[in-house]
Amino acid sequence: MDLTQIKKSILNQLTNTDSLYSLKVQNHIYGCFIVMEDIVQELVDLSGTTITTPKFIFDLDKQFSDIGIQYGFAMNPKLSLDIFNQDYKEIWLQYFKDIDISRNIIDTDNIEDSIIEIVQNHVKPNDSFFLQSLETGSLSQQWIEKVFALINSEVQIDEEILNTALTKAISEKPFINKRRLATTRRVKVKISINKKALAKTRRHK
Repeated sequence: MDLTQIKKSILNQLTNTDSLYSLKVQNHIYGCFIVMEDIVQELVDLSGTTITTPKFIFDLDKQFSDIGIQYGFAMNPKLSLDIFNQDYKEIWLQYFKDIDISRNIIDTDNIEDSIIEIVQNHVKPNDSFFLQSLETGSLSQQWIEKVFALINSEVQIDEEILNTALTKAISEKPFINKRRLATTRRVKVKISINKKALAKTRRHK
């Protein structure tokens, strides 16, 4: 199996990015690991791009952004991978199909090994949520607090942008805007980290 494309794609997603986006990518990759392993171990049925189990249905294509918050180590909706390169999506969807056909755990291991190597070499130790999860099967309280901090930092930035926009609007048109001002959804989102043994991959010893 040629792993050049996936390694290049992962590297592109992790290069020149901030800590929050890196967390989103790492969470998404972890989720993709779980999906592959569920497929190869026949814990789910894959038809086209749709996973089915007795409990739920998940479309890997239409819900691709949410693979991390469905299967990852942190399930907060704020960590949905809403921005990504198209080739990143296409490669993962193809791998899911290939794994479903081959049912070869060695293929899964090879994909995982190549990606782990990229993460080890290109993610700062202070941002290595993915590796922490692989090593322990869950995030420690210290790492959970770091997730909280990153999510909260985005909420604060959004509030600042909203307040600046409202101040500008009020100063420019103080008597025209009679609509009720909408509150950003980000302020209302409740942080929810998966504190259980977080879907353990086969990498977890």
